[in-house]
Amino acid sequence: MRKTIYIIALCLFSTLLKAQSLYPEKFEDCKLSEFCLDCGTPQAQPPKTVFQNILRGVGESKLTRLKGTIEMQILVDQQGKPCLLSIDNKTNLNSAELGIRQSVNTTENWSPAMEGTKKQNSSVSLIMEFEGGKFRAKRRVFNFTSQSNMKAGGTPERKGSERAALSENWKVFTQGSSELPWDMSRAVATDLKGDVWIGTDNGIVKISGSKWQHFNSRNTIISATQYNKAQTESVRDMAVDQKNNKWFVIGYDVYRYDNRSWTKFDSLNSPINWARKIVVDPKGNVLFTSWDGIARFEGGKWKLINKKNSKLPSDRVLGVFVDSRDRTWIGTFEGNAVIEKGKTTALNDKSSPLSKAYISKMWEDKKGNLWFSLYNEKGDAAGMYILSSDGKWERLWKDEPTMFASNSINDFIVDEEKNTLWLSQNNVGIIKYEIGGKKTEIYTTENSSVPSVNIEQITKDKEGAIWAATFAGIIKTELK
Repeated sequence: MRKTIYIIALCLFSTLLKAQSLYPEKFEDCKLSEFCLDCGTPQAQPPKTVFQNILRGVGESKLTRLKGTIEMQILVDQQGKPCLLSIDNKTNLNSAELGIRQSVNTTENWSPAMEGTKKQNSSVSLIMEFEGGKFRAKRRVFNFTSQSNMKAGGTPERKGSERAALSENWKVFTQGSSELPWDMSRAVATDLKGDVWIGTDNGIVKISGSKWQHFNSRNTIISATQYNKAQTESVRDMAVDQKNNKWFVIGYDVYRYDNRSWTKFDSLNSPINWARKIVVDPKGNVLFTSWDGIARFEGGKWKLINKKNSKLPSDRVLGVFVDSRDRTWIGTFEGNAVIEKGKTTALNDKSSPLSKAYISKMWEDKKGNLWFSLYNEKGDAAGMYILSSDGKWERLWKDEPTMFASNSINDFIVDEEKNTLWLSQNNVGIIKYEIGGKKTEIYTTENSSVPSVNIEQITKDKEGAIWAATFAGIIKTELK
C-alpha cells in the first residue's frame, strides 16, 4: 500500500461557463469571469509538485487521520496561475483545517490550455482519495466527443520469474476483445451456480457459460457517476453469500442482488459509511470493513462493531474474518484483536506475528489451518503466514522477509484441490505458490500476458481456472 498517484482520465461533457462553481463549497478569490471545462489541445497541465504541495499543507499528522474524498475545481488562467474555485469535501476534516485553498493557490504555475496558438482560461477538476495515511489522485477530464476506456498497465517493481519457469498461460479479456464494459476492474467472484461475476469501473458483468449479462446504472438502481450519467460508479469489492446473493461495494455504498432485484444500503438505512471490503462468515452473515469499524448484516438486521462497543484497537479496520470456531479475527491499523464469545482479546503476544503486522485477509482450509496476509510497510513482518490447527506458526517466503513490505498483498486464495496458493501483489503482478514443493512463480507485465501490475481480487471458477481483476482487463488461466 504505497503512496501511489494514479492520474486517470474520466471522460465527461464540456461547456463554456461563466464563473460557475461545480462543487458546493465555493471560494471568492478567483477573478476569471469566463472559462471552459478542461478545454484545449493540449489541456492545462499541472506541475509535478501539485499533489506534494497539497499533502504538505495537510501535514503528516492530519494525513494519518484523514479519510474520504476531496474533489477540487481549479481555474487556470492564460498565464497558468491556479486558483481554487470550489470544492466537494467528503472527508472527516474540514477544508480550512486541511489548508487546501492556500496549497492550491500557491502552487507554481501550470501549463495553460491552448487552442491553436491562443491560451485559454480553463477549469480543471482533481480528485484525491485518502485512507490509512495513503492517497490516490485522479484528474477528471471533461471530454466533448466520446467515452473512452480506462486502463493502467505499469512496470513491475519486482522482477518476475524467468519466462521458461512459468507453468500457466493467461487469457486476457478487455473491452476490445470481449464484452467487458471497461478494462479497469477491481472485483471478481464465482457464485454458487458457477457463474463468474466481474466488477469494473463502469458496470458489472455476469458470465454464464458463453453468455455475458450486463448490469449498470441504466438497467439497475446502481448510481451513475456524478458528472456522466452514462457511466456507472466503480465496483470496489464483491462477495457471494450462502444464499447466492451478490454483494458489492460500489462507490461509497453497498448493493445486494438476490438474483431478482437490487437493494442499496447507505448511511441512511444502515451503518455503512464508505465500506471497503466484504467478508461472508460461515453462518451467512455479511461483514463490511470501514474506517468506522465493522458493519455486520445478520438476519436482516445491522450491528456495528467498533472501538467503543467492542474494544477494538482502532476503528480503522483493514481486515475481518470469522473462523469455524466462531472467532472473529480483526485487523486494524493500530493492532489486531479476536472476539470470542463476546470477549475481545488484543493479539499482542510478542512471539506471534500478529503483534508485528496487521491482518488484511484470512482463509481457513479444510484441515482447520488459518492463513493470514499481514500488512505493515515498516519493518519486515508483512507477508503470508499459516497458523496450524495445533497452534504453530509458519511463515512463507521466510528467506525474503521484506518481500511484502513495500509491495503489499492485495488478495489471495488457497486452491486446496491443487495445493496451490494464489496472491496478487501490489505494483508487481500475480504469484503462484506450490505449497508442497515450495515453488514460486511471479507473473508480471514483462514476462507474461498479464496486462497490469495492479491486480486486485482473485477467484476460482467451477472448472478450476483462476480469474483475477486487473486495472487493464480480466485474466484467466487457460486450462490444460
